[in-house]
Amino acid sequence: MTTHKQFKKDAHELADAEGISYTAARRRLTTEVAEGSQDWAAMLAGLVARSRGKFTTEEFTDRLERGGQEYTGYLADGREAAIEALEYALEHGVDAVDDELAAVAASKGMPITTDDLAEALRRVRDHSLVSDDGSSVAETAYWVADRYWMHRWNNALDRAGIGEYDTAVGPNAYRRFALHEWMAPGHSSGSVPGLH
Repeated sequence: MTTHKQFKKDAHELADAEGISYTAARRRLTTEVAEGSQDWAAMLAGLVARSRGKFTTEEFTDRLERGGQEYTGYLADGREAAIEALEYALEHGVDAVDDELAAVAASKGMPITTDDLAEALRRVRDHSLVSDDGSSVAETAYWVADRYWMHRWNNALDRAGIGEYDTAVGPNAYRRFALHEWMAPGHSSGSVPGLH
């Protein structure tokens, strides 16, 4: 089997095992961060900043160690959920995410612009998003991603047949909760994979 075929097989297996899309699985496999690298430092700094003062760098490093692969995978899934939502909004427009979100944001004096969406996506990708800094970029990142996954979850609930929760609804609920943990580590309600 060639390396490319093995990579595709690994991505399919990861997608099936974790209930994520094949694209998200490929992205995770190609962007896994090695501890000690500059990306690791940026990721850790972003997580500490988004924890809103709940954790120091040392405390969050301990949290990552305690949570192990299960927790770091959950955080990676949350980040991928944000990326997927923001990419969708950039391609299809905010109204395709939620037909009331743009009007509500504008009525509060913080319209969602294409520039804010693009900057939010850049900050999510490079781990520099600070979700509670009061900027239009931070607000855009949170509300677009949250509404995207809320509607995916609700739509799956509406379409799921009896006994289909784990396959139809569960993955969308999981992605929304992972998104919340990535956006505000330590502030999630309920159990967090790897830390329960």
